[in-house]
Amino acid sequence: MSGKHHHKKHHDYDDHDHHNRDDHHHRHDHSERHPTATVPEAIVVPERNGPYCIRGKVSIVTPDGKAIETADGEIRLCRCGQSPNKPFCDGTHERTGFQSDLDAELTTQITEGYKDVGGEQDVREGEIKGFQIDGKPVLLSRVEGQLYAIGGACSHKQVLLEGGKLEGLTVHCPRHPGAFDIRTGNAIRPPAVTAVPTYDVKVERGRILVARHPRCFRQ
Repeated sequence: MSGKHHHKKHHDYDDHDHHNRDDHHHRHDHSERHPTATVPEAIVVPERNGPYCIRGKVSIVTPDGKAIETADGEIRLCRCGQSPNKPFCDGTHERTGFQSDLDAELTTQITEGYKDVGGEQDVREGEIKGFQIDGKPVLLSRVEGQLYAIGGACSHKQVLLEGGKLEGLTVHCPRHPGAFDIRTGNAIRPPAVTAVPTYDVKVERGRILVARHPRCFRQ
């Protein structure tokens, strides 16, 4: 009896081993039928109101197969249609104010009541930048990671504050000792006595958006 019992255990082990081999073979076949996806060699990114930026391995050829350019990195191709060096971008879109339909649609969706004034990385810590919103000067700054926007002209002599100096939370007029609090717009040093307006600022999709209308005036 013990011999038969031992023989049966050996038989069961054989069946189990055979089942494992079949299962492993099944899994192997399944993986072969579903190969791993490959990463594309090149990615095309339309820059905002700018060229097509192609990153990766790419070759540009004429209709008859003659190579114009081969790159493994990054190249920019004209999207405005006005570059004299087509198909490559030479910056003409910036001089002509090119606006793409795609970017215009996205801007309408995300910036109603706001103006896109640049990328989030365009304003560094402790930096001030001036720009226009509907013909009115606005000053943008970043202090301790926070973005602030105030009226861009000194309330005393209407001098543009972008030519001044930012010290902590205070921006100094470039023409006289007058100064303003970058957070509130308050005049904190004479001869400036009247506050400048403040504007709401937000960041969406990596873009800095400033409200088209000031928040309020503070004395």
